[in-house]
Order: sequence, then C-alpha cells, then structure tokens
Amino acid sequence: MRKKILLVEVIFILLLLTVLSGCQWFSDNPMFPRAKFIVTGEPTHLTPSEEKRVVTVKFRPINKVGAVLSKCTIVYKKPDGTVIPSLTRSVALNLTIYDPNWTAVGALVADTEPASVTIEVLDMKTEGYLKSNKIPLVIAELTFSGEDLAGHPLELSTEVFVQSFEGLIKQDDITIYVHCSSPEGGDTCAASGGEAYMIVDIKEPQLVSRVEYFINGKPAGSSTAPPFVSQQVSVASCEGIAQAVVYDIFGNYTVVTKEFEEKEEEEGGRKHSTSIRGVFL
Repeated sequence: MRKKILLVEVIFILLLLTVLSGCQWFSDNPMFPRAKFIVTGEPTHLTPSEEKRVVTVKFRPINKVGAVLSKCTIVYKKPDGTVIPSLTRSVALNLTIYDPNWTAVGALVADTEPASVTIEVLDMKTEGYLKSNKIPLVIAELTFSGEDLAGHPLELSTEVFVQSFEGLIKQDDITIYVHCSSPEGGDTCAASGGEAYMIVDIKEPQLVSRVEYFINGKPAGSSTAPPFVSQQVSVASCEGIAQAVVYDIFGNYTVVTKEFEEKEEEEGGRKHSTSIRGVFL
C-alpha cells in the first residue's frame, strides 16, 4: 500500500513540474533533447550582381533530433545596429531537417550533405530602398523558426552583409560638357579669352557624395548634389582640359578628363559654339 502511495506522489510531482514549467522542463532532459544544428550561409556578402542576390543556408544536424522549419524572417540592420522596419519581411517555408545517416551508435557519416534552402535577400524592393536612401551597406539577419521533432520551438539564425551598390561609379557613367562665353555675354570666347564652366552628367547621381571641378588646371568649385555644375573660371581661349573628380558614397573616386575646344557653326548668319562629349585620357 505504501509503495502505491509513493508512486502516486512521484507521478503527482512530475505532473506538477510539467504544469509549472511547461515543455521547458524537458529542455535539458536527455530523454527529450532539443535539436541542434550547425547553420552556415553562402555567400556571406551580397551585391546587386545577378548571381549574388540570394543566400543558400545549410543546416547540419549535430544530434539525432530533426526539425521542421516553417518561416524565415529577414531583418535588415545598419552597421550601427539600427533596424530598418520597412524592410523586415517573412518567407514561408516547409523544410524538414533530419539526417538519415545517423548510425546505431549515434555517429554522423562524414559525407552527409546537409539540408539547405535558398533565400532571396537582396530583392529589388530592398535594393531600391537602400539606393534611394543612400544606404551603402546593411546586415541582413535571417532567423528560421519552427519546431524540432521533439516538440520544442526552434529558432536558428545567420547573418549576411548586403552591399546595395556594385562597381559604384565608372568612367563610362560620367559625361562632361564645357560651355564657354565672352565677357560681353556672347556664345563664343573673345580673342582675349572669356569664361568657361562645366556640367557633369552622372548616370546614377545617388551614388555620388561630391564632385570637384578643374578647368585648365584651375579649381572650379565642387558640388555635393545634382545638378553637378562648376563655377565659372577665366580662360585664355575656348580650348583646353576639363577634369572632374567624382567621389562615391564610400569615398572612392573616379577621375574623368576631357579635351574641349570651340567648334563654330553657321546658323542663320551667326556663329555659335558647341561642346563636344568628353574624351577620356
């Protein structure tokens, strides 16, 4: 009789612990282990190139407990840790992770191929937001959630760097136009010289942090936002060298040099000057 009472008490205590602590009571119980995985993502750095917009995440189990992942949540953070809420999104999954090559003694077969899933991290919406807000680099945190096959809730995470601009500013993306005028306001330089300024057209101006201008070696000011137009400088004649130094948002720079000269054409009995497209030196 006493043994029956003792058994009832033990069962009651076990039930009470289960009610008070829920399934967490089993979390460290060897009879109900949690699934454990090694999580890796490739590549670890994304750029807007076509082949580098997605991340393949691999899950290698390190114990016998498998899992089913139902969702991947992607959170984008600036390097200082600030979250960009408008970019947070979730991707539905139905991925079962279980290694069939566990042996009877619990050892993994060496050549086991881990389960994997491919997630588009640098989608067009994300790229557009980062470019329009001039955010060159973010960290994407991928959190995979679901349950392991022992009934425990499961979250697995990995991170990847996302660069919103690739190649930044190339010489072919920059065009220089030079305009000359005489002190009297004509369209051509006088025999004694005149004034000249330059206009720099850049294919993706949102990548630019600063443009510095030089005409015949003379500084002609700088700009930090479009339109990229230099100051006027005096020139001895309407020919010479125009140079633009274009800095991207990372601080890298591209130098474009153009030879310019006055080209006179007859139009309605009057001469006027036109500018030629840049010649890169």
